[in-house]
Amino acid sequence: MGKASHFLGEIGRGTRAKLVVNSLMGTMMAAYSEGLALSESVGLDPSKIIEVIGQGAIASPIYAMKGPKMVAKDHAPNFPLKHAHKDMKLASDMAKEAGVSYSVNDQAELVFRKAREDADLNVADADFSAVFEQIYKDSTSTFAKER
Repeated sequence: MGKASHFLGEIGRGTRAKLVVNSLMGTMMAAYSEGLALSESVGLDPSKIIEVIGQGAIASPIYAMKGPKMVAKDHAPNFPLKHAHKDMKLASDMAKEAGVSYSVNDQAELVFRKAREDADLNVADADFSAVFEQIYKDSTSTFAKER
């Protein structure tokens, strides 16, 4: 959860915070993957799109760090996809228990699960950015099929 230390109160709250942060990171990565796949599939230069995103209101260090690697199919693990998926599923369960709608995470969790379980992709141990490969696998664009 970063380099800083945060006291969140009683035992278990740190774990809850981790699940919130990691589930948000997973949903961001799933959405970013879809955006990059769409941009490439409609003929836009992904490097330019990454640059545009980095200069706008949705700029994020994770997008800047992961985007170029994703386009290059470099998914060397920093945070394995299987661990990201686990946290997204646990966050979904936590939200249900708390009576909170977590539908965006729930949809992203399904994509992560599909990627984790796909024997052909074999990305469970790859970086969580490898969810990008599942987005492409599920796409029908000419670019996706030739990638």
